[in-house]
Amino acid sequence: MKVIAATVLSDPETYSEAFLGKANEEYCAWILNPEKWGGAIELAILAEYYGREIAAYDIQTTRCDLYGQDKNFEERVMLIYDGLHYDALASIYINLTSSFQQMSPFEGAPEEFDQTIFAVQIDRTVGSVERLALNLVKDQQR
Repeated sequence: MKVIAATVLSDPETYSEAFLGKANEEYCAWILNPEKWGGAIELAILAEYYGREIAAYDIQTTRCDLYGQDKNFEERVMLIYDGLHYDALASIYINLTSSFQQMSPFEGAPEEFDQTIFAVQIDRTVGSVERLALNLVKDQQR
């Protein structure tokens, strides 16, 4: 959260009280508190800082908010939001012998093999992974 606080503090005109809902310095102290959680403001800052789009899928609405899409970044990470916090989505392995889909590069793969960064294609999608992520979100909503 230090990156977020530093970004906000360095640009009080953009990150004004009207935008943040509290004074710039007060917000910075708030976001540095490990008991606090971020949201859209923080995801937009992180997308810019890391030079990657961030797709945040909301289980409750199945909506996907995409941060950094106007920057033409070449990579995207995907998150799933359950109403309380965000979790990273990893590459999706499809077992073609069943309808079961698991989040890993191959069946039984250890977590350290998970792919969490995806190439953005010419059509500004991440290909079939995007559809599979939305299917997962819809399944979780049910």
